[in-house]
Amino acid sequence: MPSSHVKPRHGLHRRGFLAAGTAAAAALMLPRSAMAGTQLSWIGWQGYDEPLKAGDFLKDNDIDLSTTYIGSNEEIITKLQAGGAGQLDLISIYFGHIPILAGAGLIEPIDEARVPGIDKIFPDFLDIDTIRMDGKLYAVPFTWGTLSMIYDPNAIAKPVSWNDCLKDEYKGKVSLTDDITGLITTWAPIVTGTKTPTRLTAAQLKETIDFLIKIKREHARTLSPNYGEATDLYARGEVVISAIGWDAQVAFAADKGKELAFVRPQEGVMVFMDTLAVPSGAPNRDAAYKALAQAISAAGQTVLASDLTQAVVNSDAVPLVDDVNRDVYQYGDFENLFRSARFDPFWPLQDDGEYASYDQVQEEYQRFLRA
Repeated sequence: MPSSHVKPRHGLHRRGFLAAGTAAAAALMLPRSAMAGTQLSWIGWQGYDEPLKAGDFLKDNDIDLSTTYIGSNEEIITKLQAGGAGQLDLISIYFGHIPILAGAGLIEPIDEARVPGIDKIFPDFLDIDTIRMDGKLYAVPFTWGTLSMIYDPNAIAKPVSWNDCLKDEYKGKVSLTDDITGLITTWAPIVTGTKTPTRLTAAQLKETIDFLIKIKREHARTLSPNYGEATDLYARGEVVISAIGWDAQVAFAADKGKELAFVRPQEGVMVFMDTLAVPSGAPNRDAAYKALAQAISAAGQTVLASDLTQAVVNSDAVPLVDDVNRDVYQYGDFENLFRSARFDPFWPLQDDGEYASYDQVQEEYQRFLRA
């Protein structure tokens, strides 16, 4: 377990300014440079394009980068379904959505021979079934993190269980963030006893949502739309512990002069991973592959670590990141990390009569949002 009192630093953060649920961030376009080179159309989270802007990569490869920022992963799916396939060259998206895109023919298999440096990606991330189907790789790992419990070490003792946030003394001081997968996969094992929180019966899903509604009504200060705004509550002294959190929040808080800590409770935490994929019919496939290789290179990954406090996936980048980043993400001891942090399979895409499908999960989650 890394030190829970680390204070990472700076920058634009994936789930800070433009996080899931932040409508104002949708489809924000950056101005293009003079249209001299190959036009590379990229869509993803703000800041995830920084590795492409680093150094002379764009200039040396005569690439003119056209960037669209998102407010949620679902915006990418919608854009591709609405005709974006054939117009976009590269996307960054949560690994759980890859089966949806691949199944619909909206992304193409990755030609691994065209991605120098792919052999440097940690196997723990590259060999996940969700991004490999029928022997083909459909997305390349880009960055990752864990959804840990965040708390104020100057206000409370170090928690050990997710249930600690439900103590009477913390009523009205609990941070709760709008994160459908994070909330359900964190609390379903506690509520239902399931070992695989993305495989829930309809009854288990309902039971979990009922419990989350109880947390929302009886314990949470408010429901924050993203992790950046959740961190603001800590900075203002309105909350002291979380019912869902992200380890990088300690960095957001440090930027505001607030010390926070994180812990991976005994019940475990979810691992998220963001990936890069090439849409079907990408008009500038050569440039897309060059950009993909740059993004996962040691140099590109180091930009993610230093500017966004993100975790790297390239083993060659580990010696280049600072001590704080290595302390948070435990690159040298994934075996220990994955004792408390887990990759859950994605929700079933179809109703199989046993487990709730992704559509059913979304429908039930709306009941939580309305409560």
